[in-house]
Amino acid sequence: MTRNSGLPYSSFINPPHGGTRGRVGFTVIELIVCMGVVAIMCGILLPSLRAARETSLRLRCQSNMHEIGIAISAYGIQSDSRVPPSNNVIGAVPARQELMAARLQIGGAAGATGWDGLGILVKGGYIGDCRCLYCPSHHGEHSFDRYALDYEQKDSAGVQIYTNYHYSGHIRRQIADGLQAARETPITLDSGSGVLLLTDGLRTRGDFNHVTGLNRMFADLSIEWWADTGNQLRNHIPESVLAAGASSAAFQSIWDEITPPAETP
Repeated sequence: MTRNSGLPYSSFINPPHGGTRGRVGFTVIELIVCMGVVAIMCGILLPSLRAARETSLRLRCQSNMHEIGIAISAYGIQSDSRVPPSNNVIGAVPARQELMAARLQIGGAAGATGWDGLGILVKGGYIGDCRCLYCPSHHGEHSFDRYALDYEQKDSAGVQIYTNYHYSGHIRRQIADGLQAARETPITLDSGSGVLLLTDGLRTRGDFNHVTGLNRMFADLSIEWWADTGNQLRNHIPESVLAAGASSAAFQSIWDEITPPAETP
């Protein structure tokens, strides 16, 4: 026996106006509440995500330094434990601001040209992939893509090439017995953990790779993070390239600031 209400079947599927059926979608108030919850969650999670990302970039930067350290060690095995020389630390007025350079063009430090500092590792084949010379946190003008083709020209002075890491050079300068004359000491792989060998970029403020500090590598090839509390170090770094005399004094001061206290003159 079939019940017949007298209404067409479609009326049960789509009731006429005023009938009861399930509500579809959100009200304006529900949408505002959902958006508010999402905004609050983003405010809570984004700082943590940024911190996690920066930590990851620091570790990749340390990995780069580790590769550079292996290359320096290989160079030292064939060079009586010496580190690659740099023309930028030679002379009465060292061009310490330029120690991020891997290759010097004509008219460079002391009139030198060609591969210099970390670039000697490239020239000698100690570094295979030059990407390790570039920090993943770098936000300045010296990217790997800018110099990729220049690295292939190993037998030419070519253009100036900058890395993202600041090298110490092969000589350490110290003030001896309170005198103004600087005492020069060769840096070797036997110099130990108190001698700073490599840091993140310091040439200009745009070369300061990380926001809150820098990685630094010592002559024993150990690597550690140095926190820049209150951006004090970053604020000391010049915004542009300085004249030779001012550069030498300013960068000796900056280098001393990030060197372990026992080794600071």
